[in-house]
Amino acid sequence: MNRHTATPFLIASLLVGVLAIPAYPQGDAARLPVSSSVKAVTVTPLSVLPKAPPEAGERDLCSQFVVTPRSNAGRQVAAAGWAVTGEARAGRFQAVSFAGRFTQGTSGSCEIAAGNVGLFEGEVLRAVVYTRKDAVRSIGRVVPFGADALRLWDGDLLPQPLADLHVEGERGLSIVPLAPIEAFCDGRSLVPNVYGQPVTRAREALRQLGWKPKKGPPPEHPASREAALIERGVIEVEACSGTGFGFCSYGYERPEATLSLVTVGDADDPAVSSYDPRCRQGGGTDPVKR
Repeated sequence: MNRHTATPFLIASLLVGVLAIPAYPQGDAARLPVSSSVKAVTVTPLSVLPKAPPEAGERDLCSQFVVTPRSNAGRQVAAAGWAVTGEARAGRFQAVSFAGRFTQGTSGSCEIAAGNVGLFEGEVLRAVVYTRKDAVRSIGRVVPFGADALRLWDGDLLPQPLADLHVEGERGLSIVPLAPIEAFCDGRSLVPNVYGQPVTRAREALRQLGWKPKKGPPPEHPASREAALIERGVIEVEACSGTGFGFCSYGYERPEATLSLVTVGDADDPAVSSYDPRCRQGGGTDPVKR
């Protein structure tokens, strides 16, 4: 059976034991059109919150990843025993990301499991987004992505974006792959999706969209990681951490914006773990809050 053509009642029935979702018709939520073109991520109409796992793992040691709910929907999720990890608006929906299990890692990191996103209209739950039982990654948190979209981040020790959720008016909700290019500063700055790419490939993708590397400070030692990266032509490296995950930071610029990029790992050509564009004064507003 095609997963996306199954009735909401059948979907809810199949989910029993996975998220403890009740196997009965979901009222008005059953009429909300939903779809997902990302294999690992599922969205289903729902009007009752799933039960939180009985054991939350090391939630107390991962409190930096738990937020105090600001919305009535978020407070409703917390009252059901879940840890709220994020809140965001998308069109008419209030989104609340929540998780059930936490495992502490090194360098202040935590792995987040049993993660979901609840989509509410007011205080009424309309749908829940979650990852399939056989998925490698779980949902960690949700952040805004423009006026009518959300970005779902995974719950790995080093989080990466997982998928985008779009609100499509009366057509409902759709989960789609990450946008290949993001627009910032009123559309004047374009940033390619370089998550997970080696920094040498990422810098070339940035260059093709007009981003120029900002020369970093001279390395303090000729045998340092910074010196090795500069020798490879990555002159924009600013600093590298000698411990933990081995983060390195880099800087780029355009007339209307700057961009800071971070890689992880001690490989000769480390992979991008995050990036953060900032509009210069008068250059417009950044529509994405990371």
